[in-house]
This record gives sequence, C-alpha cells and structure tokens, in this order.
Amino acid sequence: MIEHRLLRWIGAGLVAAATLTACGGGGGGSYASSGSGVGTGGTGISFGTVTGFGSVVLDGVAYNSATPTYYADGETDTQTPSPATAVELGDRVSITLDSSGNPSSVVIEPELIGAVGSVGNNTFTVNGVTVDVNTSAASGPPTYYAGLAGFGGVTTGMQVEVHGAFGVDGAGNPYVQATLVQQLPATSTAARVTGLVSGLDAAAGTFVVDGLTVQYGGATSVTPAGTTLADGQLVNVWSASPPSASGTLTAGAIRVRTLQGSSGSVQIGGLVMQLNGTAFSVSGIPVDGSALAAKVATLRDGAYVVVDGTVGASGGTVHASSIGAFPTTIELKGTITGFVDQSNFLVRGVPVDASAVTPSFAAGAGATSLGNGVYVEVVGTLGASNVVSASSVSVLAAPPSGGIVDYQGTVSNVVLSGSTPTGFTLNYTEDGSPSQAQVSLAANAQYSNGSAAQLVDNASVEIEAADTGGSLSAYSVSFQKTSASGADKETKGIVYGYTAGGGSFMVNGLPIVLGSAQVSGGTLANGVRVDVTFTQSGGQNLASQVEIDN
Repeated sequence: MIEHRLLRWIGAGLVAAATLTACGGGGGGSYASSGSGVGTGGTGISFGTVTGFGSVVLDGVAYNSATPTYYADGETDTQTPSPATAVELGDRVSITLDSSGNPSSVVIEPELIGAVGSVGNNTFTVNGVTVDVNTSAASGPPTYYAGLAGFGGVTTGMQVEVHGAFGVDGAGNPYVQATLVQQLPATSTAARVTGLVSGLDAAAGTFVVDGLTVQYGGATSVTPAGTTLADGQLVNVWSASPPSASGTLTAGAIRVRTLQGSSGSVQIGGLVMQLNGTAFSVSGIPVDGSALAAKVATLRDGAYVVVDGTVGASGGTVHASSIGAFPTTIELKGTITGFVDQSNFLVRGVPVDASAVTPSFAAGAGATSLGNGVYVEVVGTLGASNVVSASSVSVLAAPPSGGIVDYQGTVSNVVLSGSTPTGFTLNYTEDGSPSQAQVSLAANAQYSNGSAAQLVDNASVEIEAADTGGSLSAYSVSFQKTSASGADKETKGIVYGYTAGGGSFMVNGLPIVLGSAQVSGGTLANGVRVDVTFTQSGGQNLASQVEIDN
C-alpha cells in the first residue's frame, strides 16, 4: 500500500485510554491565555492544533514528543504504528498522557479528505463541506499549506487533506476553519468527512452528515469501542472510495468524538459551537462554563478558544477551569536539516526563512553561521510562500538535555540483539564538519520507507531522537536513498507547481530544475513527497537526485 500522508492518519480515537484519573498542573509548556495545560502529575487528554515542534506543541503547550506511540490509519483500518514525523505543523491532534504526565499516544485527526469542489474567496469545498481559510492569528491558527504555496494553488478537482476546527454557522451550515491544507497525489481515492449525525436509520445502516448519506454495516469499524451512534454526535467518517454520484459514502470507519465514560483532565482547542447561556461545545465536546460565567459571556459561536478543565466519569462534559485564546506565534526547536541558506532551511521538516533576523549565538556556541546539524530555537509567524518567517533565531552550543534533534547521515557499527537492532553509530555533518553520535533505539521506535531489517552499515537515514547527553535515543528512523555530498544541498517536502513532462517543480518554496536528474522510487507528480539533492549554479537549483518518498 502506498504510504503518502493520506495513510498517516492516526486511528486510536480521541479517547485511547478508556478511563482517565484526575490530575492538575501544566503540560510542560505554556500558552499566553491561561498558562496551564494537561498532564503533569497525572493523566489527561489534549486535543487541538499543532503550533510548533521541539517536542510537539499543541495550541502553544509543549508535550514530550519522544515518549508516545504514533499511529497511522489505512482507509479502513486503525492503530498501525507510525513515525513521529507523520505529525505536521497545522495538524489537528489528540494526545493521551500517562500518570507521569508524558504523552503515551498521539492521534492525528484530519477533518476532510477528497477532491476540491467549488473555489471562492478564501473558501472552497470538499465533499460538500465549506472550508474557510484563516489569514489572521486573532481568529485562531492561520491556515498552513503543505505541497502548496498558498490558497492561490487550490484548484477544482485537486485532491487534498484538510485539518481544521469544525463549526456550524448561524444558518446551521457546517464548515471547517482550516489549520492545514495539504495537496495529495491526484491518484488518491480515499474520502473523509466530519460533521453532525442526523436522520439516523439504524435498521437501514444509514445517516446523513453534511448532506452526504453515509452507509455503514458490520464491516464498518466504529470507535470508541461500544459506542452507539446517535443523532447530534460529531463524527469522522472515512472510506476507501469517494462519495458516489448520488451522494452516498460507504463508511470503512467511523469515529465518534466523545469523552463519554472518561474522567480526568482535558484541554481542547477549537471553535465555539451551540453557545447557550454558560454551556457550549468545542470540537463536538460539550463544555460547562458555569464556573467562568463572566468569561463565557464574552464568547461567540465561531470563536477559536482553548479550554482547560476536567471531565467526570459520566456525561462526557468538560467542566471548564480556564478559557483562553490561541497563541499567535510558531515555535520550532531542533537541529537544522535541508540547509540551503539563511532564507531557506528546515527545522523538524518545517521550512524557515530567517533572512530578516540576525541569529543570536549562545555562549560557547562557537558558530558564525547557520548550517545542517546546528541546534536552534526559532520563533516566528506564517510568512510568504507558506514558509515560517522567523522573528528570532537562537543558536545553542549543544542541544539541551532531553532536547529533540533531527540528523541525517549514514549508519555504521550496528548493534544487534539476536537479529533485532538496538543501536548504531550515526555519521553526519554538523556545521560543515564531520561528526559522529552513538544512537540507541527507543522502545517506541518506528520506521518509514523501510524496516528494522534494513538498518545495516552504510544505510542512509534521518533520525528524530532525544539527546541524552552522551548519546541519542531515536524514536523515529526514516530510510533515504538520496545523500548529499560535496557541493550538493538537500531538501524534502511535497511537490507542487509541476507539469507532467515539465522541467521544474517547487518544494518548500524552492524552484527545482529537474534537468537530467534521475527520479527514483515512483513517478514525479504534484502532491508526492520527495527527497531532493541539488547544486546551485547561475542562480538555479539544479537537481542531481529526486527520490519519491513512499
């Protein structure tokens, strides 16, 4: 099965843990509105928008990205482990925390997948649902694009995956305020829709959501386990096939968004819906705001809020202890990869333009410029060409203890336990100089573009790992077939702006001239992920290798 981003959804469900015990405290970070979070000293659930990395930052709150298991769905199956790199900026994500406050699972939950219908002024439709593009941080997470330079690249018939906050307008029409719009390959056929159940006919196995008739049966997976479908529930429905011409979607899986039967601490980010006195809902979860009546009085339907509170063992309602606004900045912490120049480099796969700032070098950093392997802390906002525009860049002498790093290099000295690899030496380049690191494989380590059996000497890999002071604990390993050397530079991302048989394409805001470069691993097309090595000459980025990332 081709593993593009479409197949990297996470299917554990919003409530992967059946019962949560109460807790308090913060989630390891802060956001400007309430200064609180979920998880320290107990268990909990957080659901919202990814606003940064270096851990996973959810609505401004940082959670340790090294501890959880990440999952990916197929079109109809759930709970297949996935690398941490499946999580992207703008994703809608739920995180379940353990009794120590560390994430135990991460669940990625797109709202819509399918072909773009009509396109309007900062709006378009997918599967009949209106998608609103947000350009103002004051209204919630601005829309981020993957495999597109921006809204202007969205065209009728294009296959896309949309993450966002679900809402209902004053006329009762459903919409999604997009946090991420990602182009998928044109060959994608899967569909996903999110909305409120109506017209349920259990005997016929049908209901209506967002104007689509959903057909379900004994082969349809319904989560959480034991859930009974009912009118008024907010559901995610996905299928291996698009809706029929008559508007019927055959469901492979249905997820009901509910906290029914759970108890503990909760943080939810999303749009206010169904505001009635001090009661409202966010992302389909009912909220009791009676303890914050004055704050609730300032809310309106459609406002993006971050709610902290607790949920009791019965009812599934969150009792709000704080209601705050969305943080307006993007935070990225980690090692640089894909360095082209100060105006284009990657931190945890996110393209950054730092050309407008002078980097601040910490004592002992000993560096005079940015480069691959250099550990940075970036604060910024979404800028032109869908690149994070940095307002500050701090360069550290070394990653902090427990800091998350991203290195590309080659493998040597693989350590085996029987036939299972447990560690290796990584040979990589840091700030232009050869370097080595000892790598141990964490218990939750996952692989992409290959399996553990391919972890052999001279294998080219990219790892995401926690720096433990003397070594690296890798929890994500991605195999690569391209490897930069000498004057070559590298980048990786989603192709856009390519015409079949054409001589150039775009990735991460960089125009790449294909020329006679070898394309391996698949067919070059818009919406596919690629690893590109290239040289620069005459003001052009000339590809030397293009590897399709399946």
